[in-house]
Amino acid sequence: MKILKPDWRGCFPYYLCLLLNIHYSTQAGIHVFILGCISVVLPKTEAHYWPEVIQDLERIEKLIQSIHIDATLYTESNVSILSCSVTAMSCFILELHVILQECKDKEIQETVENIIINANSSLSSRRNVTEGQCKQCEELEEKSIKEFVVTYKQIVQGFLGGK
Repeated sequence: MKILKPDWRGCFPYYLCLLLNIHYSTQAGIHVFILGCISVVLPKTEAHYWPEVIQDLERIEKLIQSIHIDATLYTESNVSILSCSVTAMSCFILELHVILQECKDKEIQETVENIIINANSSLSSRRNVTEGQCKQCEELEEKSIKEFVVTYKQIVQGFLGGK
């Protein structure tokens, strides 16, 4: 079980509000403290995580050039199908777990774990979206890990609006 370190940026508003509450215990200071505490628990937006996923995919692209991973992964062939993007990303996350099992390189494993966390967080609000007539993972074509990474990088860029 991996223990994740808390992101200091998420804790910063809490500590700032605590500091303000101690030094400025006026009614305005109390309002700032309460609003800051509320902002800490608000979820980050989906768009916040996709650039990190792309950076990690690019990192994996570089790492797998020097390592042979004998794995074929279910990969969406038609990246232009935006109507099935959530289904494709759910499959992508499942296939990342295969990479964790097949690859023994620590750096790749850590990067894949980070992608899984960020992609799951980014898809959290879309989990209940029903996409009709989309292929399930097992129906997708099996491709090499290099093709898998390139394809899903394109799909993630689609989530960012083509950036």
